[in-house]
Amino acid sequence: MKKHNVNSPVILALISLVLFAGLEYSYLEWDKEDSLRSAHEQYSESLENNFGGAYTEGEPSNTLTEEEQAELDSAAQARMDACRDEMATRAVTARAEADALAEGTEDADEAALADSDDDDIEDEDAENPEIKDSEEDADEDKSTEDETAVATDDDAADEEAERIAAEEAARAQEEAEKAAAEAAKAQEEAERAAAEAAKAQEEAEKAAAQAEMQASVSEYATEVANIVNQYRADAGLPPLTLSPSLCEAAEIRATELLTSFSHTRPDGQTCFSAFDSLGIPYGYAGENIAAGQTSATEVMNSWINSPGHKKNIMNPNFSKIGIACCYDASAPYSYYWVQMFTD
Repeated sequence: MKKHNVNSPVILALISLVLFAGLEYSYLEWDKEDSLRSAHEQYSESLENNFGGAYTEGEPSNTLTEEEQAELDSAAQARMDACRDEMATRAVTARAEADALAEGTEDADEAALADSDDDDIEDEDAENPEIKDSEEDADEDKSTEDETAVATDDDAADEEAERIAAEEAARAQEEAEKAAAEAAKAQEEAERAAAEAAKAQEEAEKAAAQAEMQASVSEYATEVANIVNQYRADAGLPPLTLSPSLCEAAEIRATELLTSFSHTRPDGQTCFSAFDSLGIPYGYAGENIAAGQTSATEVMNSWINSPGHKKNIMNPNFSKIGIACCYDASAPYSYYWVQMFTD
């Protein structure tokens, strides 16, 4: 009879129990360490793992005095105001050009219509030259009826009249064809002017809409910042300061989103290089982007319900925020939003 080894299952069970206990202990220890991680460590996720919001960190940035920060913000605000004034001027100019083209189109239409009417009249003359000539011949025959007595003279007069009538008919036909060509050219020019006027009108409306949007950006920024700070207050976090210099960086990025909706800039650099170009120091930095939302409330609902974007909004490392919205009716989503954060 074969002898069974009853100790094997017991040994396997004991080994499994030890392994399970070890894994459970490791998990508890990891969870304990995770709960004790600093705020800095909790928000150190990379761009790829941040679920939509871009984040980077380094050493805390305290390189600017209050006076230097005020000077940086003042210069940024001046540039943004100048940009908005330029956009408003461009909108007014575009509207004036559109009105001038529309007026020119009306003149071209009237000229084309006049040429068409003249062409119709000349066509009637060209089509019926014999009638006109016959009437003239009848008058001449009547006035000279008593003076003309010789049949041969009558025949000669008829031949001459026919020759003159044929020449006049040919000339009238040539003039009619010339007038028709001029009318067709005038119509073509009128259609081209109408197309240019329509395009100018579209550009003027676009420029006006963009100028209006940029004029109200400060209102949008304030509203978004207020919502952000309400969320932070509810979580016991300090409020963020709305920074003009960060708003300028956000406006640059919002414009770039029209070309590339990404945290990577059109030139291939990271979004945070916008800070470098404006001389904005930072240790911790973040960016949230969105497209299609038409109000501050709508875009904040989108961001706060996205894990990665919410992490930036609630990040305790940040103290400043910049906000911008770029509008372009011809772009796929029309509205493009940016939040930028620094410590």
